[in-house]
Amino acid sequence: MSCTSCFPLRPRLTAPEAVVVVVIVVIAAALVSFGGLSLTAALELLASTGVLASVVVALVSGAPVRAIRAIIRTGLSPAPAV
Repeated sequence: MSCTSCFPLRPRLTAPEAVVVVVIVVIAAALVSFGGLSLTAALELLASTGVLASVVVALVSGAPVRAIRAIIRTGLSPAPAV
């Protein structure tokens, strides 16, 4: 008996997660196409909103303070050079 037969398999992405990915890609494309933003600026904007969403979820769910600090530290770190 293999280990994989002991646990039910979970799909890589659930339907709501896939919808979120599609929405993020569409928003990035719209910001670049219609908003006049460069691709780098649009991705930075989406990344910062993702960090903000992570902080809000962590605060609402009662995550440990160390996790919240790690999220904030990641958000405040400089963007990698492109």
